[in-house]
Amino acid sequence: MKTALATKSALLLSLLLLGQVALADDDDAPAKIELTRLLPPPPAAGSAVAQHDLQAVLATQQQRTQADMDAAKADTERSVFRFADVLGPGLQPKGLPKTAAFFDRLAAFDKAEVKDAKEDWKRPRPAVVSSQVHPLAKEKANDWSYPSGHATFGYSTAVLLANMLPEKRAAIFARADVYAEHRIVMGAHFPSDIEAGHLAGTVIGAEILRDPSWKQDYELARLELRHALGLPANPPRDADGDGDDH
Repeated sequence: MKTALATKSALLLSLLLLGQVALADDDDAPAKIELTRLLPPPPAAGSAVAQHDLQAVLATQQQRTQADMDAAKADTERSVFRFADVLGPGLQPKGLPKTAAFFDRLAAFDKAEVKDAKEDWKRPRPAVVSSQVHPLAKEKANDWSYPSGHATFGYSTAVLLANMLPEKRAAIFARADVYAEHRIVMGAHFPSDIEAGHLAGTVIGAEILRDPSWKQDYELARLELRHALGLPANPPRDADGDGDDH
């Protein structure tokens, strides 16, 4: 486990460093991240890794409960407000217009970046690969599997929320893990799709924190969100979640 975590951490660091040279060259435009230059390709069809991926989907399908399925279906919504169960009742769209607008912008940005990568790799969804997979919802035709767009959004959202609310970092990333894993429960994605989304979301979140074109919207959302959750405008210097691995 430690070796796997170390490998993941090293890969994330490499991607974050590489991401600085895999962006659009136009300094006046928002950064465009070329995920196909940052992510590893999906497992080759018929490979041992691809077979392991499929078996993981089938095992999850066999074990999922009605509660699991209901929760997974609810998490198909691509919204920052899916994090309300760990951030508290103050996370409501009606009272947070700037927060809603910022994360809607993020969702659109993520979707465009992931779409380019999906079109490049064209990995079929689990139900296309095997008739034994019974997804809980029908995906759009030619909406490919790798990387997972929902996982990408979950982790890019987590990176940004964790910087806005460092006191809640551990809970935020734990919720992102569940949000992403629900795509396997849905039968919509393979585990490697989720891992690629984890990497993509982390890179995107980190880049947005550096990108001047996002700075004003980020700060307005941060202040609005902290106020709504009853937190001071600026967290204590030592504010951090309890020992997460992200």
